[in-house]
Amino acid sequence: MHLAVYRSSLARAVVHTHSPAVIAHSTVFDELPAIHYAIAALGGPVRVAPYIRFGGDALAQLAVQALEGRSAAILQNHGAITYGNSLTDAYERAQLLEWLADLYARAVALGTPRLLSPSDLADVTAEVRRRHYSSLTPVTEN
Repeated sequence: MHLAVYRSSLARAVVHTHSPAVIAHSTVFDELPAIHYAIAALGGPVRVAPYIRFGGDALAQLAVQALEGRSAAILQNHGAITYGNSLTDAYERAQLLEWLADLYARAVALGTPRLLSPSDLADVTAEVRRRHYSSLTPVTEN
């Protein structure tokens, strides 16, 4: 799976985790929506790849599809995969993904979350570029 991500993206480092909030999210939802503007650093809402047993090319292909245009994907009933221009970038994206999944779970517990639109995220990306905030720049932009 890691090699498939390297082959299909700009990845210079890949991180695969089994973080609890992300796994819990993967058992209920098909996507992690734009609950906070920091999701722009992952390329936008994060897709959940359908479940398939680990250890084969099929999981790798599903992960690559879920990563299209993103630097993070969630693997249903399994975990997550993130990538970046460095190991630090990929790791920080994995941490961000876990934080966003936890945040979304907390918001859902309170009611129906208000989500950011694609236009809102485009505004965030433009402001990040204007301010040169590299930590929030999507990997596809680096």
